Amino acid sequence: MLTVCIRTLVFYVLLTALMRLMGKRQIGELTMPEFVSAILLSELAVLPMTDPDVPLLYGIAPILLIACCEVVVSALCRKSAGFRRLVQGDPIPLVQGGRLIEANCAKARVSKDDIMTTVRCEGYASLNEVSDVTLERTGKMSVLPK
Repeated sequence: MLTVCIRTLVFYVLLTALMRLMGKRQIGELTMPEFVSAILLSELAVLPMTDPDVPLLYGIAPILLIACCEVVVSALCRKSAGFRRLVQGDPIPLVQGGRLIEANCAKARVSKDDIMTTVRCEGYASLNEVSDVTLERTGKMSVLPK
């Protein structure tokens, strides 16, 4: 049991340090590569953390590799707009000029109710009061008033 506790602490410190190095975004602001990396990091830590027969290095090496990949992808996204579009996609306009764009809503799998919830949360009563609603790369909707 002591071995499992020590391994858990090692992975906790390692993952906390790596997540800190990879960025400070909140969960709701993660891009797709960041989200995938976070899930992979947690999955990779479980087996060597709980199974004393699995060497610690078998968990640490792939975790470091995933963290390095995330840092490289993040740097490439920052430097290259084309690579950023390929990896993260483009923002999707859902409302333009106060009018709902049904095709984009269907493509993004966003309902009018979802858009109206965001519009109301931003302090507007209806689509007539907003100019644009865009689904950003992070998955959040941004609302621009008329």
